[in-house]
Amino acid sequence: MRLQGKVAVVTGGAQGIGRAIALGLGREGAKVVVADLQADKAKSVADELTNLGSESLPVEVDVASESSVKNLAQETLGRFGHVDILVNDAGVYPTALVVDMKEAEWDRTINVNLGGNFLCSRAFVPSMRARKSGRIISIASGIAHYGAKEGAHYAASKAAIIGFVKSLARELGPDGITANAICPGIANTALPRGHRTEEELMQRLRSNPLGHVLEPEDFVGPVLFLASDAASYITGQTINVNCGSYMI
Repeated sequence: MRLQGKVAVVTGGAQGIGRAIALGLGREGAKVVVADLQADKAKSVADELTNLGSESLPVEVDVASESSVKNLAQETLGRFGHVDILVNDAGVYPTALVVDMKEAEWDRTINVNLGGNFLCSRAFVPSMRARKSGRIISIASGIAHYGAKEGAHYAASKAAIIGFVKSLARELGPDGITANAICPGIANTALPRGHRTEEELMQRLRSNPLGHVLEPEDFVGPVLFLASDAASYITGQTINVNCGSYMI
């Protein structure tokens, strides 16, 4: 078990990619805080982790709220004493053309997707800094690179995460803390479905050089790598996990 005894916080950990990451971390021996706005689902994932033999803690959190994130940090540190790994996965993906988009919709998307990264990173860095060690892994999106019709707010927030992570890497490197981003390609989760039929969605999901439909579990390996000692000297980087659907 690569992460035996490590403490990990996964925001957006109640479903989709976040749930898969939380379970993957638990299987590798980490103690996992499942942080999500959906308290019941977070509890369900925590129960799954318990069944795997991993110590876990479900915490209801709105990552766009400073007070809610402070509570998350307090509950986490009160239970486990420190944090080794932070996975920023919480996000929203509403759809609207720029000309039709409400300011509140833009603000909410930026505040959750980007602001959540800021608030959660700020909340847990002191614990990592005190131990001269830590891993911050933020889930961005391939859309950060190529944009999306009806998704300008989402694309902007995810592109900003990449810049934020690079800045974190420069600031926190002297403290032994790494910060990296993962850009998932289009995956079989609830977020990208929109108005597509199941057949249309599957066709789009397979339209990559490998012909593979990306599932949430396909992103666990890169997260485990970045969280492990094998990635001690990798920081400020973006890993694209997309079956070659775009190449940079």
